[in-house]
Amino acid sequence: MKPIYTYLLAWLLSCNTSFLFAQSEHPYVHDPSAIIKNEDTYWYFSTGWGITPAFSKDLKHWETKTPSIFKKGEHPAWIDSTIKGFKGHFWAPDVIFMNGKYHVYYSCSTFGSPTSAIGLVTSSSLNPDSRNYGWTDQGMVVKSQEKKDFNAIDPSILKDDDGRVYMVYGSFHAGIAGVELDTLTGKIKAGSTLSKLAGGRESDWEASCLIREGKYYYLFVNNGLCCKGLNSTYYIVVGRSENPLGPFVDQSGRKLTEGGGTALLRSQGDKLGPGHVGLLREGKKLITSIHYYDATEDGKSKLTLINMKFKNGWPVLSWE
Repeated sequence: MKPIYTYLLAWLLSCNTSFLFAQSEHPYVHDPSAIIKNEDTYWYFSTGWGITPAFSKDLKHWETKTPSIFKKGEHPAWIDSTIKGFKGHFWAPDVIFMNGKYHVYYSCSTFGSPTSAIGLVTSSSLNPDSRNYGWTDQGMVVKSQEKKDFNAIDPSILKDDDGRVYMVYGSFHAGIAGVELDTLTGKIKAGSTLSKLAGGRESDWEASCLIREGKYYYLFVNNGLCCKGLNSTYYIVVGRSENPLGPFVDQSGRKLTEGGGTALLRSQGDKLGPGHVGLLREGKKLITSIHYYDATEDGKSKLTLINMKFKNGWPVLSWE
């Protein structure tokens, strides 16, 4: 989630309600979560009022005719006591399935403030018609209060091959943080400490995503500015490490905490400011979800899917 002091435009874009990769009929979207499959249906969550999910049977035609997680005008009381002035516009959620439940991690903050928090809500199903459907808020996972803190927005969750789970998050101010989560509670694991993975010194790092491929962990992060429509300068960079909590380095060996980061995807043609990586594994396919600003529609934010490939141990993303 994007530099909070430029997020006002994203608010407006996310309230509008058709993709590459042969997609169509998709609502405008900002900060899409990773796409996840529940039975025969694909789902994702994104920035917006109350956290409204989108669903598809084929990854091409998407609908949002489902109830939001939180009803309009209603959200957990802990948010009001933590984030003064919060109105119910949630930012950049992510979703993962573990221990028999779907976990949606969400961000809450206010325009222009470093005071932020990441919360957690769970349900046994994503399908509102299922008897197992129903969201239960699990409370706060982490918060930030000052610019020296890792800004508690933009959570991304990785379940490792050994079953351990990690969260990366953050933005401008202190940069990107990583921490291990307790797989039972979904909260920060007792005894775990925050590790700085990228950025800092109020530089433009945010919208991180952590994945594993082979022996390496890859940290995708956005540089530049989002949420400015046609003037957005977002682009995606990446670093890798043999440890989920870093240090991450780019192809030249430079640490992401020291300004490194191999550029992976930039604006091209009518597709501006790509950002907010999420990954769906479909067999051997690595389907990457991002948003971009469409120059043919006055910079409105849309979702697209791109196949990720690897070459010489490094990911490749291409608009082609």
